Amino acid sequence: MSNFFSASQEEQQEILLGLWDRYKYLIVLVLVAPIFFIVSRDYLLSSSEESDFISATLYQSYLETEDKKFGDKILQDFSNTVYADFVRLNEAKKSFKSDEFEEAIQYLNLVINNNPISGEEFNPLRVAAQIRLSKIYMEQSRYKEVIQLFENSELLTSSMLEIKGDAQNKLGDYSAARVSYLLALQNSTNQASQALINMKISDLDGGDLE
Repeated sequence: MSNFFSASQEEQQEILLGLWDRYKYLIVLVLVAPIFFIVSRDYLLSSSEESDFISATLYQSYLETEDKKFGDKILQDFSNTVYADFVRLNEAKKSFKSDEFEEAIQYLNLVINNNPISGEEFNPLRVAAQIRLSKIYMEQSRYKEVIQLFENSELLTSSMLEIKGDAQNKLGDYSAARVSYLLALQNSTNQASQALINMKISDLDGGDLE
């Protein structure tokens, strides 16, 4: 660049033309890239906001009308959104009430798979799906699957621990059931739930808790 600054005006023009011929595509790219980035960013933000608005509107219609076609539309076009998981939870509830247990299980497993464990972060969608699925398993006497459902979860709510204790009790693992019930009791803030858990502890085979 020292040659450039010490060159005559004509030489400077020749140098500039030479640089342009050699690096013109790079120069154009450098000039255009920021504009492209800004336009792309604005487009993506606009598309994302529009998508959120449409899915939220569909979900509102689904709740107000209880028309499954709105839920199906969300599951088809917005399958990876939180609204899709809300639809799955609701459809699982309907399926359970209609004794369509396997369909309910499929919906709930999809919610669980869409909301993987992330450290110690509490995920209400995952927890809701796990609790509902565990109740179906209990209804079907699939006690080992209840325990497996909660095995890899570091954060277990009082309800989850109580159901886990119920499954362990049914399998005859009274010692493990007692531990689960005690942890459920420790995490519970509801007096009615605490009373019920205490009754379950007292009813465990092996005697009352002293």
